[in-house]
Amino acid sequence: MGFQEKMAWAMTAILVVTGILYYSWVFYLAGELGQLPPPLLPFIIVYVVLVVVAAIIAAVGIAVSNPSEAQASLDEREKIIQFKGEAWSSKAFGFLVLCALLDFSLSGNGNRLFHSVFAALMISQIAEYGLQIFFLRRGI
Repeated sequence: MGFQEKMAWAMTAILVVTGILYYSWVFYLAGELGQLPPPLLPFIIVYVVLVVVAAIIAAVGIAVSNPSEAQASLDEREKIIQFKGEAWSSKAFGFLVLCALLDFSLSGNGNRLFHSVFAALMISQIAEYGLQIFFLRRGI
């Protein structure tokens, strides 16, 4: 398993775990308030910092385990795999945002729109890394 695939696995795990933590908090507050909570900037900042710090720790840990692999530039196959993962996840993000906007046009709930678009962003990033893993394993 190369550096890119290891990083894709690490980022997938990080995004899934932090996404579960974030939405556990959102649903907990929704139960307490009786409605979806508004977006709270401090909590979103903590979420982003947590993702960034975990990604840095993962990258350093993976790079230390095999420094020559981490410093290698992407070959043509890896560039194509990254492009395909980005392209498909962008389509998923666009579709999910359109679904969130449609939901907003029916419900008029801005808090739900924010949390839906934020979930779409998380899902599309998870899809990007998952597709990279799939394409790397498949041998494209």
